Amino acid sequence: WRIHVDIYSQFSETRSVVHVHSPYATAIACQGLGIPAFHYMVAAVGGENIRCAPYATFGTQELSNVLLSALDGRLACLMENHGMVALGETLDLAIKIAVLVEELCKQFLLSSMIGPPNLISSVEMKKVLEKFKNYGA
Repeated sequence: WRIHVDIYSQFSETRSVVHVHSPYATAIACQGLGIPAFHYMVAAVGGENIRCAPYATFGTQELSNVLLSALDGRLACLMENHGMVALGETLDLAIKIAVLVEELCKQFLLSSMIGPPNLISSVEMKKVLEKFKNYGA
């Protein structure tokens, strides 16, 4: 409950928090990895990457603190050795973000099996982030 209360307190636009232990996100998180800019859809989560919050014991203030930091400027983050959290203005949007992050984790994992994925430059990701401000309008 603590992470939910703290997220709602910190991010006023958030009306829904989804916390899951989905298989691909959890697999990546158990490696302590975030998701780099290997695909432009990473920007849909709010930044040039999807961060992985450092491990902290579940139910603790320490976990809330590391999540708040990892979520700064983002709609989701992975949780090291744990799972994922996704945010939204509605429950439907939070679920859509969680599904997107799970799909990106799957794609990243599959791509990484072939070799290190090509990453999109920071300059290009800034362009994509700008385009996402009006995405779907």
